[in-house]
Amino acid sequence: MAQSLRHPAKRICTGALLLAMGILLPQVFHMIGGPAAGGMFLPMHIPVLLAGLLLGAPYGALLGIITPLLSFMATGMPAAAKLPFMLLELTAYGALAGLPLSSKPYGFYLNLLIAQIGGRVVNALALVVAAHVLHLNVPAAATVLTALVTGLPGVAIQWVFLPILALLLKRGLGFEQTA
Repeated sequence: MAQSLRHPAKRICTGALLLAMGILLPQVFHMIGGPAAGGMFLPMHIPVLLAGLLLGAPYGALLGIITPLLSFMATGMPAAAKLPFMLLELTAYGALAGLPLSSKPYGFYLNLLIAQIGGRVVNALALVVAAHVLHLNVPAAATVLTALVTGLPGVAIQWVFLPILALLLKRGLGFEQTA
């Protein structure tokens, strides 16, 4: 899924729109579904994963860093205690979703699977390092499994909509694929 970079302005604008979506979408989910909606539907993950799938690993990783930071500064979400872990997890999501694994349409699913697993592994490792190396009082790494179960509706949304949306947007925006 390596893309031609012939249209950097288009990529930057698309990335900016996904960034705005990453800040606003969690707000909408929290307004409609309450505080638990974020952990259940994973709304901040959607634009970061989409950035990786659509724009490639560098843009996906960059949005994975910037989105939670700007969201925290603008809205206070994610909570300060969760912010470092979400930064690492979302950066992994964006980068892994954008890896050039396959130019086939089903390659979006492979990238999404690898990103979802890799992001959760990064989150668990960060919790282990924070607890055992830095001696910080953080939740146990096993909470990643609990978060995964809680977030299954969000994972289902990602599996149903993200690959199709990424493919349609990629074609519609004219981002070329190279094998």
